[in-house]
Amino acid sequence: MKRTLAALGGSGLLAIALLTGCSSGDPEPAPTTASATPTPTENTSSPSPSRIVAVLCDEATEEQREAIEGLMDPEFEVTQLVDVRADDQAGHALLGFVQGPGLAVLAQWVGTGDPLTDIQAADEFAAESSSATLATDLAPFQDYLDNTVKCYQQVFAPDSDG
Repeated sequence: MKRTLAALGGSGLLAIALLTGCSSGDPEPAPTTASATPTPTENTSSPSPSRIVAVLCDEATEEQREAIEGLMDPEFEVTQLVDVRADDQAGHALLGFVQGPGLAVLAQWVGTGDPLTDIQAADEFAAESSSATLATDLAPFQDYLDNTVKCYQQVFAPDSDG
C-alpha cells in the first residue's frame, strides 16, 4: 500500500510534499518527491502564518470496502476506494468511483474508527448511490476531504501529470 503525506497551507496551497513509503510486505522503497508552490500573494520578506495538515493516504482496506459496498444501492457499484485520515482510530474520508444508471462519478463518504463506523455520505453522489445519510457537519473531516482527489490520483494514477 502507498502512504502519502500532503502539506497544505491555510491561505491556499503553499506547499505539497508527497512522501510515498512502503508498508509492510513491500520489498522495495518507493520514490519520494517534494515540490513547493508559492501563493501569488506570498511576500518572502515577512512570513505569513500557515497551517500544515498531514494526512495518511492509502487504498481502502478490505473491511472499509466491504462497509461501503454494504451501503451501496444494488443498481450502483463502487470501485477504486481510497482512505484519507490522520489516525486509524479517528475520522476517515473515503473516495471511490461510482457507476450506475445515469451516474459515473467520484463520490465521498466519511466515517470514524477502525473498523469504519458511523458512515455518512459527504456529497450528493454518495447519498444518491448508497443508503448512507448525507452528513450535516463535515467540519471534522474537511482536511481529509480536501485531500481525497490528490490521494485518489496518487494511488490509482501515480504516473499521470496533474
